[in-house]
Amino acid sequence: MSLKVFSQGVSRWVVSVSLLALGGCGPGAPETTSESAPAMEATRQSLSTVSLRASTTATGKTVSSLTLAKPAGTVAGDVLLARIINRNNVAAVATAPAGWTLLRSDQSASQIKAWIFYKVAGASEPASYVFAIDAANYMAASLSAFSGAHPTNPIDAQSGQKNGNLATMDTPAITTTSANGLAVWFGSQLWAGSTCPTAPLTPPTGFTEAFDECLLSSSTGILFDLAWKDLGAPGLQPAFNGVSTLPNTNIAQVVALRAADAPTCSAGDTFAPTWTLVGSVSAPRIIEPSGIAASRVTPGAIYVHNEDVNDIVAISSTTVGTLGSFTVDGVTPQDWEDIATGPCPTGSCIYMGDIGRNSASLPVPPNTFYVYRIPEPNIGAGQTSGTLTAEQFPFVYPDGAKDAEAIMVHPVTADIYVITKSGTGLSKVYKMPKPLPAPGVTSTLLFVSNLQLPTQPNDANYSYTTAAAIHPCAERFILRTYRRVYEFRAAPGAAFETAFAATPVALTDTVEGQGEAIEYEPNGSGYFTMSESGTPFRLKRVARQ
Repeated sequence: MSLKVFSQGVSRWVVSVSLLALGGCGPGAPETTSESAPAMEATRQSLSTVSLRASTTATGKTVSSLTLAKPAGTVAGDVLLARIINRNNVAAVATAPAGWTLLRSDQSASQIKAWIFYKVAGASEPASYVFAIDAANYMAASLSAFSGAHPTNPIDAQSGQKNGNLATMDTPAITTTSANGLAVWFGSQLWAGSTCPTAPLTPPTGFTEAFDECLLSSSTGILFDLAWKDLGAPGLQPAFNGVSTLPNTNIAQVVALRAADAPTCSAGDTFAPTWTLVGSVSAPRIIEPSGIAASRVTPGAIYVHNEDVNDIVAISSTTVGTLGSFTVDGVTPQDWEDIATGPCPTGSCIYMGDIGRNSASLPVPPNTFYVYRIPEPNIGAGQTSGTLTAEQFPFVYPDGAKDAEAIMVHPVTADIYVITKSGTGLSKVYKMPKPLPAPGVTSTLLFVSNLQLPTQPNDANYSYTTAAAIHPCAERFILRTYRRVYEFRAAPGAAFETAFAATPVALTDTVEGQGEAIEYEPNGSGYFTMSESGTPFRLKRVARQ
């Protein structure tokens, strides 16, 4: 039996005590087990409430089952992830104990197969679990317990694949739907040698390794490890790619666990007939609020921006108290009209739309406009002031310059949409090309759709689009004018962009003289608005019923 304790901070120390053979790699009984405690990082600032509690492993030669001990400290509500690996029989069928659910299996043509099962621990769990296959082979397995995951819906996303005779251990990219989860990465690789290599598997960048073990065999050995990483904002995550010191066939798999306190995205068609006042904003740096956007990193935070100055203020969605005040470095706005948050290469970003054409600061209306992408500050970790760095993405329209006041960012794909402003009710929808060009390189927007809004005789403000936002479930969007609030809904199961052709549904108007800001709540349970005119500026909310 091997006992391994991992402690990680700036450097990692590994202590291994073997009762049968050093590192669990020498000859011994047909089946061996080991247990590892989670890594402890004194300097780590966690975004996630999900954490690894402990892991156990087991290996066996010419066996048809493995017994995995329950990880130390497991309590009711913990999520258990079991990974079973089999050599040289990819047709094998794995059987888990009662109560376990198969998440996925991945295999090579003939030499290696890996399954992942999960369950939520109950009040009375056995001391161990037996996982079986239908033919005796060389096997390896791990079992890990995670605290803080959602007790009824813990799996947010998962992927995996076989990588041919390579040193790279790549997983396909995943798209998560909730913030602050935990990515768990599994690496499994063929091995044939007289000794076990030292730390042969390296997890993806930013991951903390829980263990790295070996089933020794001169012809049918297995290398396997597990690592984890905090996830911030939901949406498209990068491909989590590990590497081995040895170019052999391998399987890489990843599971994203949903945090227990993650809001569940839900959509509904009925809203309260009246609005409620959340409060009056007292932040002195808010002087002309032109847009609001909910943070995807800090629960309960809403970003507010001004029209012609480069300040962004974060306020509480429940008290309107100031949570943070920031200046965007090196940017002189032409006419900042709207703000959104969404996925980006660094996790989650603020997207500023410098898209207006009628500001008093513009003696000559521009023909080139800008989207600024700004990594979100981590307010919960103490980043409550200072400067934010922006990437600038200039753009032009394919059919001549337009005035616009609404920008939307898709919460999963990160597509950036611009909706123009028209007194005739015929707005136009465009989007940035993907992939985005390098910052500073001008791109031409792609036309997506016309958007017909209701009109009122002799009242252009009735149909001027002043703000919009995509629902967190990504199947509808909300849009406001100076007089009305509308929701455009895609049909069930239809692509998001079909919503642009939908008939607008009038929602509860919050009666604001110059309303230029609107945003959904992160869980879709309502929406917020704010007006640009009149102090004090007031945050209003309409609840979904």
